[in-house]
Amino acid sequence: MNDAIRGGGCSVASADSVDLDDTSTWPADLAELIANLAHSIPKTELQRLDSASDLHNVAPELAQYDAQVREILAGRLLLTYHATRLLDYETEDVWTRGLLALTEDSLNERVDRAVEAGFIAAADLAALKESTALVHEPAHVVKHRFGEVSLVNSRQPLAQAWPLGYLSTWGGEVRQFGPVWTDDEFQRVRRIGLPSLIIAGIDVSTPAAAGVGRELVFDFIGIRLGLSGNGVTVHHAADIPADQILDVCRPGHPEYDRHAHFPRS
Repeated sequence: MNDAIRGGGCSVASADSVDLDDTSTWPADLAELIANLAHSIPKTELQRLDSASDLHNVAPELAQYDAQVREILAGRLLLTYHATRLLDYETEDVWTRGLLALTEDSLNERVDRAVEAGFIAAADLAALKESTALVHEPAHVVKHRFGEVSLVNSRQPLAQAWPLGYLSTWGGEVRQFGPVWTDDEFQRVRRIGLPSLIIAGIDVSTPAAAGVGRELVFDFIGIRLGLSGNGVTVHHAADIPADQILDVCRPGHPEYDRHAHFPRS
């Protein structure tokens, strides 16, 4: 990865990347399609729209264009965002290995490495391994947490409160169960590392990127119409390789600091 990008502070957009929030990065054929679809919505229906999620109810027939949107974007990287908290060596892992789909082994390996590196006391290891969804959730629920990387495809959801839990607490969503994450004695464990916003590019035409909360076409139309509520969680069912990691942003990085409510440490 280019040192300038790795160091942060630069634009993450490139010739082959598409930023849902920035229409100037959209390919011309995509911009034309989305403009035509937005224009096709009757004015009386447009008046009913408060957010992008309303489009699914107001103009459900436009969902048929989702495959065309994904086809246009084939071979390009759509910017996505993953909020987390990372130790320095974990940040280096992201740059060298990418974002890996979660497995039970990797969940345990992360704690073991933090103990070996001296960030977590060995005496806390048992409690940490008892603090996961594997222990606290039914098997039919927990299975959906593994085998994927969760990201959002717009900056708009990052303005909400939910990223704060991931940026403020080390370990990830699957680990945040049990007394370890509430008792004062584990406060130091929860605060190791630094809050990090990972920007990754994904090819939405691939089967791995098929798992989203709603059709992508509605988010592009929502941005075109200036609506709020754009962006959905993408359940990427495969590793995201290192060459698709566009930036890792920490406090002091412009892309991180644009979110004023994000924690500073």
